[in-house]
Amino acid sequence: MNAGVFSVLTPPGRGGIAVVRCLGPGAVRVMEACFRPPGRARGLPDVGRLAYGHFVDAVGRPLDEIILYREAETVFEVNCHGGPAAVEAVCRRLAGLGLEKVDPDRLLALEGAGLIERDAERMLREARTPLAGRILLDQRNGALARAIERILKDLAADRSAEAGKELDALLERWRGCGRLLASPPRVAVAGPPNVGKSTLVNRLVGTERVITSATPGTTRDYVEADAAIEGLPVVLVDTAGLRESGEAIEREGVARAHRQVAGAAVVVYLLDAAEGVWPEDAAVLGALGERAVAVWNKADLAGRPLGELGALAVSALNGDGIATLAERILARLGWRPPAPGEAVPFTAAQAEALERARDALARGNSASAKNGLASLVVGATAAGRCPAT
Repeated sequence: MNAGVFSVLTPPGRGGIAVVRCLGPGAVRVMEACFRPPGRARGLPDVGRLAYGHFVDAVGRPLDEIILYREAETVFEVNCHGGPAAVEAVCRRLAGLGLEKVDPDRLLALEGAGLIERDAERMLREARTPLAGRILLDQRNGALARAIERILKDLAADRSAEAGKELDALLERWRGCGRLLASPPRVAVAGPPNVGKSTLVNRLVGTERVITSATPGTTRDYVEADAAIEGLPVVLVDTAGLRESGEAIEREGVARAHRQVAGAAVVVYLLDAAEGVWPEDAAVLGALGERAVAVWNKADLAGRPLGELGALAVSALNGDGIATLAERILARLGWRPPAPGEAVPFTAAQAEALERARDALARGNSASAKNGLASLVVGATAAGRCPAT
């Protein structure tokens, strides 16, 4: 690494704090040149300690206020302001003193992180909800690597049945959790015009993301919005009303709505409780099959029992029935959140490797299963990693 390396760990863009991690044999010299605590004091914090001060340029002028954390003898984290100008100033100074800028994945590899840890770190930087972050952090801290190592021990001890059960459990967690974190599912909200689709999307998002109006046909094109349903990140899609129209722009809106419905993992199909069922609604629901969640919206205005089509009664306007709707959507997706600390495969590549190992084991080829699993945990450490120096 020559003098050492550094990387910006926080995502690009504006934020309250940015974290720049530095390591290598030259890191101490560089930090001594850059860090100035308050007053006349000099020196760096002890290992495991934080210190407040300024990050200074070559003539001692402050570039930014920082908190400096010394994780190990030659490993430091600079916590500076999160604006692009402050981050750029810190990076330029570090590079000028001989540290090489690398991307976070390269930094992790230099620190001895395994493939699973690096994948988890990468996804953590884009985690959309606290629950997704918690699940990925568990894997970053070794939950999945330890589970695979247990399977390898079972195979080494000729306990193929136990290994097969563990593999089945991991693959089930991929189907019920990991695959949905790897690619947040699309949930389309569809139905006839003026049934309250946009109001429902706003209710599920928790903010006024989509323009609403009592005038039918306000939504002419689909609108996407990131949301969280019981902690699961999803993409909600508000679509134009599914009705034939003579206007070219409305016909295109309906065509786009049909494409969004076709590509969605789940379709929440709204019916107007105040008006009843249109002739084509039952046909659309039948074509959607298991992907559909039928919903009577405006249930507070119905004035009659709503038993048709097995639809759930809600009011997007006042929130009645929304919690039950969220449960139905998650059930259609097959979402099963893991217990804290539970191992979860969270990339398609991990799931494919586990599937190949399970297939090899079913064929009695435990050697092939071991080789495939071992490739997932190369360089992994169950209790953290040692910094490269």
